[in-house]
Amino acid sequence: MYNQVRYEVIFGIMNCPDCGTLLIEFDPGSGNHHCHNPNCSFQYVELMTGKQHRKTVKNEEMENKPLVSNLDKKPKRILVGLAIESTLISMSRSIFDKVTSRLREDYNANVFDCLDNPQYLKKILDENFDNSIRVVVIKSVKTILGEFAYYESIQEFLDKLSDKS
Repeated sequence: MYNQVRYEVIFGIMNCPDCGTLLIEFDPGSGNHHCHNPNCSFQYVELMTGKQHRKTVKNEEMENKPLVSNLDKKPKRILVGLAIESTLISMSRSIFDKVTSRLREDYNANVFDCLDNPQYLKKILDENFDNSIRVVVIKSVKTILGEFAYYESIQEFLDKLSDKS
């Protein structure tokens, strides 16, 4: 098995043993390849040892358990905050400064609080920028976070941010 896995990786054709999707190396050079299919129980394989790791709890179960959900929420808050930061800085430093200062002044919050309060960002964008800037910010954030939308909390954030009301 080890030689077969090693041979396949050298030629870049390693697939998940459970669902068959292409495995991705999540830290280049580490030799650890993971399955990006959220419905698959396979997590990653260590190529040096051939050891395979599998999930013990499904994502849906994690979302519904209060203790795990609270612990699991911090990385999601960071992910959403970094997506917002990245989008705003890539547009211009002045837009980033305006949004972050309004978050701080109006809500005593920062971009990492927007997962729980998407209305903060939405209201700031609506009140301080024209429609074209608002649309670009929302589209960019949705593009960055789109691959994580299988998490209920991130999907809710994206839905509320896009809401026309």
